[in-house]
Amino acid sequence: MTDPARKRHVLGGALALLGMVIVMLLVRCGGQGGDGTNDGTSGGGGQATSSGSSFTISGDAKEPITPGSSATIDLEFANPRRLSLVVRDMQVRVHAVKAPHADSAHPCSASDYTVDQMPEGTKVTIPARATRSLSGLGLPERSWPSVALVADRTANQDGCKGASLVLVHSASGSIGW
Repeated sequence: MTDPARKRHVLGGALALLGMVIVMLLVRCGGQGGDGTNDGTSGGGGQATSSGSSFTISGDAKEPITPGSSATIDLEFANPRRLSLVVRDMQVRVHAVKAPHADSAHPCSASDYTVDQMPEGTKVTIPARATRSLSGLGLPERSWPSVALVADRTANQDGCKGASLVLVHSASGSIGW
């Protein structure tokens, strides 16, 4: 083998080895799922994750909910990954209601509440190993999700006075490059 040919083989082998190291690092940093896509969920306004998730979501209503008004929810996303995360398809729903004043004459349930979701197509980018809220990301409050007590119910809603809601959050995320 001539000297130039040997140099090409050594250089080719070194580049192949470097390529394998880069792929291994990307797989290790990119987390689960071959496409880099994962779901994050949270329940009850606290932080929780689903199996295989790569981020957490939390967030509660910013103010008390009264008939005829809504309260925005400043969602917060925690990204433990070494790469930025693009979060989309954010959803919030009322999972349960704890209503200490509810009784058979004055019921209060999740159906007494409605959630306005974020505008379709909204995406946020969470930096690597960071926690960011919608407010911290500069999203205008009018595009945050909001929860309201349905005002046009035929039933007496006095049972909902002082109620607390268990919210469930969900979203999809993909590792940003």
